[in-house]
Amino acid sequence: MKKILLVFLCLLLASCTLPVKPEDKFKTGDYVGGVKVLANNFNAKAKKLEQKNKPWKDKDILYLQVTVGGLVEMAQKNIQQAAVSDYELRIKSYQLLLTIKTELEDKSYSPYLEKYLSLYTVDGLKESLAIQFYQQANAIVAANSADYLRKAKLYRQGYEYFNYKDIKKRAEDNQNMYYKTAAQEYYTEAQANVRDKNYKQAADNFRKAHDVYLPLGNYKDSAKLAAIYEKKWRTAEAEGHYQQAQGIVRKARLLSEYRQAAALFREASNVYSPYGNTYKDSARQADVYERKGQVQILIRGNDYLASQIRSVLQKSYVSFVNSPASANLVIDVSMGRGHFQQYKDNIQTNDKYENLKVGTKKVADENGNMIEQSVYEDFYFKQYSVKTINEAVTNAEVHTSGLYELNRSYSGKSTSSQTYYWFDGHVPRKYTAYTKGTLLSRDEQLDEARTNLWSHMRGDIAEMSRALANL
Repeated sequence: MKKILLVFLCLLLASCTLPVKPEDKFKTGDYVGGVKVLANNFNAKAKKLEQKNKPWKDKDILYLQVTVGGLVEMAQKNIQQAAVSDYELRIKSYQLLLTIKTELEDKSYSPYLEKYLSLYTVDGLKESLAIQFYQQANAIVAANSADYLRKAKLYRQGYEYFNYKDIKKRAEDNQNMYYKTAAQEYYTEAQANVRDKNYKQAADNFRKAHDVYLPLGNYKDSAKLAAIYEKKWRTAEAEGHYQQAQGIVRKARLLSEYRQAAALFREASNVYSPYGNTYKDSARQADVYERKGQVQILIRGNDYLASQIRSVLQKSYVSFVNSPASANLVIDVSMGRGHFQQYKDNIQTNDKYENLKVGTKKVADENGNMIEQSVYEDFYFKQYSVKTINEAVTNAEVHTSGLYELNRSYSGKSTSSQTYYWFDGHVPRKYTAYTKGTLLSRDEQLDEARTNLWSHMRGDIAEMSRALANL
């Protein structure tokens, strides 16, 4: 029943959702969007009226006429008064008029808008839009590839509305000029990069020159030069990493320094990887010094703590081994079985008093009328309580040898309690014996003590991990 009621409420809320109003769009300047909302709303209303065989209400028709009339008047005014160079305003105005024409024509309510819908034809509005895009593109004096691309885009936008004059050819010509000009710009920039010995950027710009010109074919020797300078910068960068790694190896004393050298050898190998074989012996050297920089740890003892310690120390440069001979850090960890005890506190006694209503009786008021009067009674009684406590304590030790020194004892404690309350004497009915609190079982108490112990130990192990990263 509850599920059915919930579904009903959801449907009710959905049906009460307020429709989008055209004015919401108009306020943000989205007049085209507002007209589409207006059309959708009136189309839905027209369908309902048709189903019920009812005519349009005068107020709806008046609202529609006033709204559309205002929009048409605004668009016409913008077209007439816009500055010569304000193509954007004229384009938006023609787009609004076109939307009004296409969205509101051939509907049951269209006859009421005949005054406005008959002002323009769809083809006429589309041609006017094409003319505006055409003239806007013509007004741009191209000085670079971005200008040609903008002109091509404007001609294309106009062509999507109407095939005006040579608008299609102009879109194609300016697009081709964009390809040529952009390729030349990238090629010239790449040549400057070469002079500055910025071979990586040169390769990128030669590649861009090649890619942008592809619709027309191959641009000069851009593809060949891109490949040449790609290999040139990769070779130089690989050599730089290789030499830096060798310099570190010659002076290395710490494991972290060997790992740093390994990373550089690996980077030399990776940057040169497009050319197949590794750069010199960089991959082999990376493997050698990764192994040499490894922290090899043997953890012995309690399984629970060993697992926790391993999770904190786990890093890419750490290996866990099974033999002391293979380890450069040995961690011995022990934990006792734990001690559990249950005990009770002394019984606590509290004297309590309450004056409570126990009934009513009839008495005469000052006028001799019989009325109900509450009867109260004094209750004197005692409250007793005794607390039962479960307590667990676990101890552990950690001893290390090798790269890092840690010798410390830890202790974890856990307690839980439950108090039993009862009453004696002249006790009101509302008071009955009860318990407060929850006692954990022996195993639960010991598990919690072990968890608390690890929380004390974890900080020292985390500090060990930070230290190992720099050894």
